[in-house]
Amino acid sequence: MTAAGPTPVWITGYGAISCVAADAAGTWLAAYEGRSGIREGLGAVALPTESPSVAARLSRLKTTPFGALRGGKALPMAISAIEEALAAAGWEGLRDDDGLLLATTTGQGPLWEDELMRHLLGELPADRRSSALATQPLGVTLAVLRELYGFRGRATILSTACSASTHAIALGHRWVRSGQVRRCLVGGVEVLSRLTVEGFRSLKLLSAERARPFDATRQGINLSESAAFICLERDRAGTAVARVAGSAFSSDAYHMTAPHPEGRGSVAAMRGALSHAGLEPAAVDWIHAHGTGSIHNDLSEGIAVVTVFGDKTPVSSTKAIHGHSLAASGALESVLCLESMRRGVVLGTPGLATPDEKIAVRHATHGAKMPLRCVLKNSLGFGGANGALVFVADGESR
Repeated sequence: MTAAGPTPVWITGYGAISCVAADAAGTWLAAYEGRSGIREGLGAVALPTESPSVAARLSRLKTTPFGALRGGKALPMAISAIEEALAAAGWEGLRDDDGLLLATTTGQGPLWEDELMRHLLGELPADRRSSALATQPLGVTLAVLRELYGFRGRATILSTACSASTHAIALGHRWVRSGQVRRCLVGGVEVLSRLTVEGFRSLKLLSAERARPFDATRQGINLSESAAFICLERDRAGTAVARVAGSAFSSDAYHMTAPHPEGRGSVAAMRGALSHAGLEPAAVDWIHAHGTGSIHNDLSEGIAVVTVFGDKTPVSSTKAIHGHSLAASGALESVLCLESMRRGVVLGTPGLATPDEKIAVRHATHGAKMPLRCVLKNSLGFGGANGALVFVADGESR
């Protein structure tokens, strides 16, 4: 996919909530200091129950058919990250000529999964099912956010596995750049659920210990939950941290869960994003990898990075700190990239002690001070769904 026209797309605000902090800066600081939120292999978010803005939004659900959602985690997490992003960008709300893109794979899963299982096992007759099952469609979360923010503009949901919010940012980039919307709020939210935890456990991908991306002794991933949102716009570069210079999607078409052994789809996504930005690989100062800590994912991605960049560009993964929040991970890690660009500090790879010799990337030095003019965020997902984003610091020409 290629967007028409040279219109710059500025990032003017962002927000996040993770298992280590209730905001973007706190999450970045935890990654910088090496403070992990992973407990017994999982990363759970402490809800922002005392936030007046979150409480005010949720109170509006009382008189709607979606009152059951007040008991879940996805909405308050999403609202918390959205409110932080809007405040940073100076947006008072969403206008009808804006766009809204949401990435998720679990949606409101914890609200309905137990009841659905009881029904499927014959323990709960159809006439005794509650309104919780009405929250099952992923689109419900987007519909409720539209309602809570009084938004009637262009909106859609993406559920392309672990690359979903990277794809959402890429799509928002295209919407704004092509003039389909003037501004776009883009992000993802993911909550822990039995369905995802047991699903990944059945694939033998989970680690009971903290993940060790790119390490020779890595055992698997740490599932987690998070929400992160980014404000994209065409007009106001003065307060922008950076801009989205390029983005690309690709598909391995190789396997339902495993990446291509040579990382061909990931190579295509990273090269596509660079081409879209009009940049050569040498222009990239730092790569925030997907780096889940799984044996096959890390090896495939490492091969792909070396294919595109050689061994000169520093590479990091921060998932040992905040875990792998599936559809929300690309947005969360993009926020970390942007905060690193603002601070001029490269994050390292916590948990990496003995680099895998088969992964011949240049591992970033933890906490290194350096000007970050151009950063690439890479993502991989089940089904071979890949995505890559190129962020360029404000003031850089294309």
